[in-house]
Amino acid sequence: MIGKEVTGKRSATIDEVLEILESRSKAGDLTYEQQLALEHTKKFAHDKQKVAKAKKELNELGVLKDDCIAKILDIMPNSVMLLKQVLAGCRNTLDEETVNKVFAVLKGK
Repeated sequence: MIGKEVTGKRSATIDEVLEILESRSKAGDLTYEQQLALEHTKKFAHDKQKVAKAKKELNELGVLKDDCIAKILDIMPNSVMLLKQVLAGCRNTLDEETVNKVFAVLKGK
């Protein structure tokens, strides 16, 4: 990929990266680093439909930036405390009610 021009920049979830790497794998050989990334994403990817639905709902809440949403969806916190820790890493301070809404979206409630 050396020499390619960057046309845009955005945060991607592990599931989106997996999709991209799988399509590139079918198109041709992956470099060593890309192959390692593909193996990693296969280990840690979540259910695509659940992630897509959660991403849409989190975007609709309008309280989180795209990079923070991607980080939350990569980790998929299983407790409110872990979610708060992820949000702290994103430099987000949300009230308790909003944190509970975000957690409810992740749990599919």
